[in-house]
Amino acid sequence: MKKLSIILTVFFVTITMGLTAQNLNSAGKAYNKGIELAQEGNTQGALESYQKCADICSELGEIGEGLKVNAETQICNIYMKTGVEKFKVKNYDSAIILFTESEKYAKLIDDPSTTAKINSYFAASYTGSGNTLYKTKKYKKAVENYNKAIEYNPEYPKAWYGLVLGYSKLDESGMLEESVKKVEEYSSDEQLKTKAKLAAGKYFLKVCGDAIQEENYSIATMMADRSIQYNKEDPTAFYYLALASNAQANWVNAQKAAMKAISFEQEDQSNYYFELGRAYEGQGDTEKACEAYSNVTEGPNTEAANYQRHQVLHCN
Repeated sequence: MKKLSIILTVFFVTITMGLTAQNLNSAGKAYNKGIELAQEGNTQGALESYQKCADICSELGEIGEGLKVNAETQICNIYMKTGVEKFKVKNYDSAIILFTESEKYAKLIDDPSTTAKINSYFAASYTGSGNTLYKTKKYKKAVENYNKAIEYNPEYPKAWYGLVLGYSKLDESGMLEESVKKVEEYSSDEQLKTKAKLAAGKYFLKVCGDAIQEENYSIATMMADRSIQYNKEDPTAFYYLALASNAQANWVNAQKAAMKAISFEQEDQSNYYFELGRAYEGQGDTEKACEAYSNVTEGPNTEAANYQRHQVLHCN
């Protein structure tokens, strides 16, 4: 009986080893077929063959582990390669789908360097998609994509710049300013940094203009100051500040702002001189007020300036 047991054991071990060898051989053939199909440009066929190899190896335990990792590495590389191709032609949504598949296999093979590379492509792809959405005025969705990019690469300055633009359209000033700071922190591109600051300045200038239209001059003053923080040479921001300051009888502040506006504007300065005249008039400096009003030679304030000169101040 004992002898029969030994014979049966040897028989089953032999059968098992035979099946294992057979399965390992099948896995090897599937792997080689994957290489052949990839060289022929049959990407889908290659993926299927490599996956077949990996599936067979999964049933073989440690014996098939090495070949399984090789097959999954090939799958990861194919998805990444095709994702990059889509990215280069700006087909960002398709690229994201392919990078998602690549990421899945990078985790299976436990390859941090490949995962890091994929994350960089994710960040660039989501940013590219965000830019496309922004251009079609889908600002909320664009912001979602920029934030998705940052999840993959928190130090990606182009995504932060996208958020500057997106938040300006959504009137989220706090998030906008935080995004400007991140562009400053993470970018070595001075041009990009300047663009971010100018975009912020333009946003606050718009808010300032809206406040002036509503005659909310205290808010207008604050927004003009905020705009100037980001663009210290914008004549319109200083003009708005002068106008709002005059409306609040803050003559000295209005004078300084109007003079700044004049210094930065080389063409039409009439509106700026009008506010300068108002500031001098408010301070009781008739001579300088007359001189300022005399420089208002065109635009909507011409008649008002002439009236102040001739009917109120009796300028020479």
